[in-house]
Amino acid sequence: MIKRVAMTFGVIYLAAGILGMLPFLGGTFGMTPANLLNVFSINLLHNLVHVGLGIGGLAAASSEGNSRQYAQVVGIALMILGVIGISDPVHGVLPLGGVDIALHLLSGAVLAYFGFTTSVARPMA
Repeated sequence: MIKRVAMTFGVIYLAAGILGMLPFLGGTFGMTPANLLNVFSINLLHNLVHVGLGIGGLAAASSEGNSRQYAQVVGIALMILGVIGISDPVHGVLPLGGVDIALHLLSGAVLAYFGFTTSVARPMA
């Protein structure tokens, strides 16, 4: 199950990062914030982070242990970004406001839940 979670979030974040670079969807290749689909505040750095999270999720899906660690680390990181977005929507060069706050908090909570409640099967000796 945890491998499927890592794979799913990997695909979602990779797609979000790629879509965020398509100008006809409101994406951008610049650092000036733009609104993807007129909803999500993004910029080039935000897109690259999403691509990195996506590739990481896809790579982690190769094993249960890696998937669990990915879910734990990325889950906590996304929840921290959500909290930062509440206190400072445009934190430095990474736009984190609006709908992104709820999206990061929710996806972080789901990843953390699966990461910390899923046990990795250990081979019998």
